[in-house]
Amino acid sequence: MKKKKSVREMTPGERKRHSLTTRSFLGIQALFFALGVVILAAGFLLYLDGTLHSYCVHSAKFAQAETLLLDPEQTRAKAEEILAIYDSIPEEERGDGTGKEYQSRFDGIMDDDFYEIQMDLLEEKERIDLKNAFIVALDVSKDRMIYLVDSDQKKTFCHPGTWDTYDDRVMDALVNGDSSSILFSRFDSENKTAHATLTYNEKYGLRCTGGATLFKTDRYVVMVCLDETLSLVYRLSWIFLVQYNILLFAVTLLAGIVAVRLIRRTMVNPINQMANAARSYAEDREKDESVVSDHFARLQIRTGDEIEELNLTMADMEESLVRYVENLTRVTSEKERISTELGLAAKIQTDMLPSTFPAFPERTEFDLHAVMNPAKEVGGDFYDYFLMDEDHLALMIADVAGKGVPAALFMMMSKFMLDNRIMESGSPEQVLREGNEVILRHNSEGMFVTVWIGVLEISTGKIIAANAGHEYPIIIHPDGQAELIKDKHGFVLGGMEGMEYKEYELQLEPGSKLLLYTDGLTEATSAEGELFGTDRILASADESSDISPKEVLENITEAVDDFVGDNEQFDDLTMLCVEYKGC
Repeated sequence: MKKKKSVREMTPGERKRHSLTTRSFLGIQALFFALGVVILAAGFLLYLDGTLHSYCVHSAKFAQAETLLLDPEQTRAKAEEILAIYDSIPEEERGDGTGKEYQSRFDGIMDDDFYEIQMDLLEEKERIDLKNAFIVALDVSKDRMIYLVDSDQKKTFCHPGTWDTYDDRVMDALVNGDSSSILFSRFDSENKTAHATLTYNEKYGLRCTGGATLFKTDRYVVMVCLDETLSLVYRLSWIFLVQYNILLFAVTLLAGIVAVRLIRRTMVNPINQMANAARSYAEDREKDESVVSDHFARLQIRTGDEIEELNLTMADMEESLVRYVENLTRVTSEKERISTELGLAAKIQTDMLPSTFPAFPERTEFDLHAVMNPAKEVGGDFYDYFLMDEDHLALMIADVAGKGVPAALFMMMSKFMLDNRIMESGSPEQVLREGNEVILRHNSEGMFVTVWIGVLEISTGKIIAANAGHEYPIIIHPDGQAELIKDKHGFVLGGMEGMEYKEYELQLEPGSKLLLYTDGLTEATSAEGELFGTDRILASADESSDISPKEVLENITEAVDDFVGDNEQFDDLTMLCVEYKGC
């Protein structure tokens, strides 16, 4: 199926043909033409019905009048004489009623009485300007009309005994006044009836025939009939049709022109003005986004209808759109500035965390690796590691409540404070206790942080650690078996004053690995709403005896990505893994 062209794809000529003005004009022309045809059909039928009815009325009246002018005894005697001859002739010898041998049998009938009756009919015919006047006998049983006396003395003269066959409805209309879809008229006077109907045969064509009964026998109905030609009706009908069509064309054309002018003034021109205003607005916006537009407000559309309401609505929309674009431009600029600043903050945060690996390439006693993936541009998780002296390695991982910029700022403050405390005291328990007090003094927003701190004695593999509400650490033994260390938790830092924290020891054998992480790992959520959990961490960490800390973290990260799928990362995810190789 061929795709219909849009307005912008059309040529100027096609646009003109498909314009609202052209289609309105053609539609109105078609409507008026259709209405005109309907009116013409109805009017013509009424005109024709009235005209033909008038002809039938006249024919019936004149036929009845003629019965009064004729000598009834003379007419009856002549009619019975002709019918007696007709009845004496066998049916097979009658033929079609026009044979010379058949008609010659009636020659003796045309005597003085016959011609006297004929002259009476002729005088009446000429007096009222009829097509013909004649006396017939109707044989209803055979739908046959037998001519007895014909006033016509020309070539169309019907010899006595000549007969024609007519439709039974015509016969019923003339004899009984049966309308039966035949136009007729009926009059009664002195027990004599007169009827009229339309008759047609190939010889005489269409006529209006009126008939009045003279007398009846067992077989025949003898009638005086008058024919009126309908040529005048045809001529007047053609004149009527021609005049009506000329008038219909003129009225339709005039109505189309007037309607199109009205439509153009009240609809097309205002719509074109609004289309041009919209186009001008788009061009102005493309040239200068800051331009204040009033394209629709400048239009002087005063139609007082929906078109004017549309223009006012478009003007309001243009004003709102200008304000919206201005606000959008301002918001976009502000968003770009914030995005730039967040990018810089993320870089600063990343630079604050040690990210060069291997971290201590000159030390063969241990190896470590760490990753931090924030849920937003900046995060609240952090990790740290540094040598306190030649035999002690400080390890720390923390998770600030919340995400984004507030968590990042709180994380930076907490990291600096905890780093300083651990360098001064070297005791994880003391660091957490003093850190809790410091955070409470500078924490009007009520934020808190979970922290795990441990100090690895490199020469022995012993770790002194303390936990402030953080996730349980995991040890991956040299045989690859991962073990969750359910240490005793202290309360989170910044949560409550006077909190005490307990230290505990962990012993790493050569080949053991210590895995630290934040709750962003355990709480990673699948599409079905299921949490990743510690069991999956242990499963991912199992059989990790022969791989490096970096590969351990890569395996866990891959397992989390497969588990989460297309779900958006909800929380910061931070991991640190250290392998003790021994001295």
